[in-house]
Amino acid sequence: MVEEERGPSTRVVGRERELAMLHAFLGAGRSQGAFVLTGGPGIGKTTLWEAAVDDARERRLRVLSARSSGAEAQLSFAALIDLLDGIDLKELAGLPAPQLRALQVALLQAEPVGVPAEPRAIAVGFLNVLRALAADAPLLVAVDDVQWLDAPSAEVLAFAARRLDIDAVGFLLARRSGGSTALELALERRGLERLEVVPLSLGAIRRLLSERLGLTVPRHLLRRILEATLGNPLFALELGRTLAERGLPEIGGDIPVPDTVEDLLGTRVARLPASVRRLLLAVALSADLRADQLAAIGSLAAVEDAVDAGLLLVDGGRIRASHPLLAAAAKKRSRARERRQLHLELARAVADQELRARHLALATELPDAELAATVTVASAAASERGARQEAVELAQHALRLTPLESTERSDRLLTLAVYLEVAGERQRITDLLTPELDSLSPGGPRVRAWLLLSEGGAIRSYDDHQQYFGRALLESGGDPALRAHVLARRAINTAAEGVERIIEAEAWALEALPEAARAGPEVERLALRGLGWARSLRGRPIDDVCERFRAASDTASHIIDSPEPVAGLRLVWRGDVKQARVTLTRFLSLADERGEAVSYAWLRLNMCELELRAGEWDAVSRRLDEWAETDDGRLLITPTYQRCRALLAAGRGLAHEAERWATPALADAETRGYRWQVLESLRALGLAALLAHEPARAVESLRRVWEHMQREGVDEPGAFPVAPDLVEALVEVGELGEGLAVTARLRELSEQQEHPWGLATAMRCGALVQLAGDRYQEEAAAALAQAASDYGGLGLRFDRARSLLGLGRGQRRLKKWGAARASLEEAAVAFEEIGSPGWVEEVRSELARVGARRPQPSGELTKAEQRVVELAAEGLSNKAIASALHVTVNTVEVHLSHAYAKLGVRSRAQLAGRLSDGS
Repeated sequence: MVEEERGPSTRVVGRERELAMLHAFLGAGRSQGAFVLTGGPGIGKTTLWEAAVDDARERRLRVLSARSSGAEAQLSFAALIDLLDGIDLKELAGLPAPQLRALQVALLQAEPVGVPAEPRAIAVGFLNVLRALAADAPLLVAVDDVQWLDAPSAEVLAFAARRLDIDAVGFLLARRSGGSTALELALERRGLERLEVVPLSLGAIRRLLSERLGLTVPRHLLRRILEATLGNPLFALELGRTLAERGLPEIGGDIPVPDTVEDLLGTRVARLPASVRRLLLAVALSADLRADQLAAIGSLAAVEDAVDAGLLLVDGGRIRASHPLLAAAAKKRSRARERRQLHLELARAVADQELRARHLALATELPDAELAATVTVASAAASERGARQEAVELAQHALRLTPLESTERSDRLLTLAVYLEVAGERQRITDLLTPELDSLSPGGPRVRAWLLLSEGGAIRSYDDHQQYFGRALLESGGDPALRAHVLARRAINTAAEGVERIIEAEAWALEALPEAARAGPEVERLALRGLGWARSLRGRPIDDVCERFRAASDTASHIIDSPEPVAGLRLVWRGDVKQARVTLTRFLSLADERGEAVSYAWLRLNMCELELRAGEWDAVSRRLDEWAETDDGRLLITPTYQRCRALLAAGRGLAHEAERWATPALADAETRGYRWQVLESLRALGLAALLAHEPARAVESLRRVWEHMQREGVDEPGAFPVAPDLVEALVEVGELGEGLAVTARLRELSEQQEHPWGLATAMRCGALVQLAGDRYQEEAAAALAQAASDYGGLGLRFDRARSLLGLGRGQRRLKKWGAARASLEEAAVAFEEIGSPGWVEEVRSELARVGARRPQPSGELTKAEQRVVELAAEGLSNKAIASALHVTVNTVEVHLSHAYAKLGVRSRAQLAGRLSDGS
């Protein structure tokens, strides 16, 4: 044992290596990075975790700790409550009021008022709490039994782990063996260390039995104990206690080890005095019991006996099982009647109203109208404070307890479906409502059901949505308010998902608006949002729509329901990058602060699209990495992420990678009919084909996008900015007439809309077609150069570089060698600056055909060359450099070759020397 670990080491047997690793992790008062202990039940994870927590406290680290349990897994924010126990949130400087309020409601320190607290507001608040606490002293966040974390707490912890930008916060986790949790994935970038806690050795088992129980056994029996328990210390101790009570078996006799671990624990539970076993069952049935509450179930003497027997532990003011499996075994060995009676007693003992309602519900088998009403109120309260899982569980009980003939049943059924939708339980919505449809009253209830089912688990495609809207519309009959609700939802879906019948979608939204204003703010907001989408796709302003939305809404309205973010996206389409970034960043920050998960996911997608247009590849990559590390997959369909990755790869000039992402995205989106993703996937494939010098294939993909836009009324040329790529591909295959037709249509729309991106792009397209002729036209070259300049003024760096490449190619083809060389060298610099190595290679290939000048030894390194030589000087291989910079090995070799020439060196050693000299 290490002397510095004298406290923990007296309790831990046979774990010297593990203790040393934990000791090194904590360092000399240091708290950063993350460490996770994994292993089977009872293997000793908790003991090691406790030792590390004690060690951290001895080092003067501040520790926030939580112990999860199966009983608490269904209680929202249970772990968060434990972590922040004793922390006065009001004293923390800099915690915004919305975050403070959301945290107080989640921690049951304040009553919910108004709109339910959004999970992201709670998560951002917790993140800022960690930052504030770590400003005073190094901080360790320690969570035991992560696999039993309640879902809301797990989401909050993962959110904070992904965004922590300081090193003074460390994480210590313990969980059962198995797949990594979302929290661990979020901690990967912080240098996550893993330690699988392995079974104890024969010698360690012997020491354990001797030191803890004073039991000495023959070696042959010791081996049998090791084999029967698989080296699990908890189970070895339980078996040892059994042997101490019954005596050692004779040679050849059976040792009292059940076939399974659960049987072993159950055997001990069955042998407990009834009073103690009842307390263990109470702990299993109700989390967060305190000593006085548990004593009310049994007696103080029984509680003390259970603690003395090592069954229960006192943790602060709370009582918990010494191991969760003991509590689970007690529950397994109990009878339903016994559990119902105990739930009834627990309902009298606990103070929390929601928990009391839950115990009363679990204690009751038959319908009870009065209790159903009580549980309904508790469910609504849970929903208001953002406890999604508790709201669902209580709503299920409320429905179960509601008599079949009750007039309240339909409303409680639909309320449960709403809570399931909020909780992301789409399949359960379908399972719940489908068999109940016929029993619902015609009109309003059935319309609500069909609209809820349109978001259910049976939805596999865009057409499925439309079918449900059609059924809801038929069910609405002649009720104008119901019809308005359906038409508003249908307008949004048709425009934003189907990208079809845009004029009709606008008409539906306009038809819904007059009645929607009378039907209620929710319907009016939906209609305005649908109108905003349709008009934006038609290339029309929506300032008046946004103004009306603001007048019809309060500050608590969800951001995603507003047309204002659509107005921000419209700025992206028009090429107004600066203003678009201001607008979308503001809404993204607001969604983050409020904790609106769906709004945040969509706005992050919009920001990705903005940065893709601007050529900010690193910013796109960071957002997509965040996306991949979260559960926005349940919020946005898979092809959405894939096509963004494809467009990023295409922007970097990695044709193969772009196709690898776009191909499955297109297949999935086409199968399911989500045309927005179909069109963007086709655009990515078209770009990849251009990079691969397959213009005919590019035309095939890009033409489909252009024709769809014309056919369905998408007159906004920047919504799917396919025109310049299509014209370039058409020029390559010699279809100049079609190229001129596309250009003419683009120019017409752009002039009508005074569209900045469209006007610059029409100039670019027209010049590309002219430069494809047999005679060099100076005015065409000047126009293309002007288009590049206009793109630069808008902040569209990728479009600028592409225009310079197109100009250089045209000049090279018509043998204007000097002009071509100048244009291509400028293009190479532009692509290097935004980090597009594949496009740089394209430019180098063109330069080779005009006899480009070789780099001079005295030349300055480009940014791309500088990044490569710095990594090379550190000793990285070309392959490693390529992986780090997301480029090809060939690109690395090209950059090194140019850098060697510019710096006048011939080897990596000389290169490192030059860099160390500051040359």
